Amino acid sequence: MTTKAENERLTRVGRDTPMGELLRRYWWPVGISADLREKPTFIRLLGEDLVLFRDGQGRAGVVGALCSHRRANLCLGSTEARGLRCRYHGWLYDVEGTVLQTPGEPADSGLKERINHLAYPVEELGGLVFVYLGPRPAPLLPRFDFLAGEGEHYVRITGFANCNWLQCVENGIDPLHVSFTHSPSWNDLQVEPDMGFEETPWGLVHKALRPTAVEGKFNYREHHLLMPCISIGGSGQRNLIGAAGTPPTSGRWSVPIDDTHTMMVRAAYKPADNPGQFKEGHLPAGWKPIAIEPYREYKESDTPTLGYSIARIIASEDAAIMDSLGAIVDRENENLLTYGDYGIQRLRELYLREMERVEAGQDPLGTIRDPAQHTVIPIPAYEMEVDEAERKTLMPV
Repeated sequence: MTTKAENERLTRVGRDTPMGELLRRYWWPVGISADLREKPTFIRLLGEDLVLFRDGQGRAGVVGALCSHRRANLCLGSTEARGLRCRYHGWLYDVEGTVLQTPGEPADSGLKERINHLAYPVEELGGLVFVYLGPRPAPLLPRFDFLAGEGEHYVRITGFANCNWLQCVENGIDPLHVSFTHSPSWNDLQVEPDMGFEETPWGLVHKALRPTAVEGKFNYREHHLLMPCISIGGSGQRNLIGAAGTPPTSGRWSVPIDDTHTMMVRAAYKPADNPGQFKEGHLPAGWKPIAIEPYREYKESDTPTLGYSIARIIASEDAAIMDSLGAIVDRENENLLTYGDYGIQRLRELYLREMERVEAGQDPLGTIRDPAQHTVIPIPAYEMEVDEAERKTLMPV
């Protein structure tokens, strides 16, 4: 059972909280590279208010949202060749937070040299803009195959959840929910699975085995959780016509905006050796939370029908359930299954252990600092049909 005190450690993401300090040891996607053009934009990550921008030289930057002069929000500023200029009084900042100009101050003043405006390291990979909020030096941004592998890459921000990031992450390491939450969309996976969980160098992997309609045949799925929050599914083959070769994968980040709001970012990857063509609408539709009070959805002149409708889309099905859990789940009131929730227990234990590592001054699981390891990292998430002999090899009884 997760205690109330443990739940506090697991869910709070602000600076100087145990989980907040753990999460700040990783790189986070905060935008789509192609969408970041001439205008700066406000973002919030791990409870911090920031501004994302691209200067006239094409460099992306993330700085503290409020100007160091009179605290105007820099998201209303304008970008120039050398950086971001405040709309209020014209202070100019570069991507490293250095103050380049302070209009209205004498030329011989040393004011700007005394200002240390908040700025964080930024990198771009796989069509996404990543930022690192932790202590320096920053670790290397992992080159997972769904970001850096040879093949086709697609990225999308699929929506926003009005809940804590952890319940979104736990959803990804839970093979049992697929049989129920996604039964309208995947009617061939409605059977309760045999399940297995293993720790990997990057997090956890869950394995699920279900009998198919064909005697002696089984559906086998592997789904990864990469620290700290990336859920890697291997069911993309269902969305291809003429699929062959290495299966496509799809990665979903549950990005903590603050304690009770989460941004969902997804990257889909089809390896170069797979000649299949994606069906129309192969990426998940936008995240559309379901109103708990159905009357909100109707005008006064309407005749409401009570109850809830959930679109038959995997992301929408997950979204409805995640928001229904509340802003932060009261995990101290759960009654966990000894078998079906084993992966959830393992995940929470993993987070608690890695928080202790950070508190002891160590790097957490999945951190890369050796340049020799900065190569493409394959994540073998997949789904396939196996026979009885293969079943025993993959999931021994």
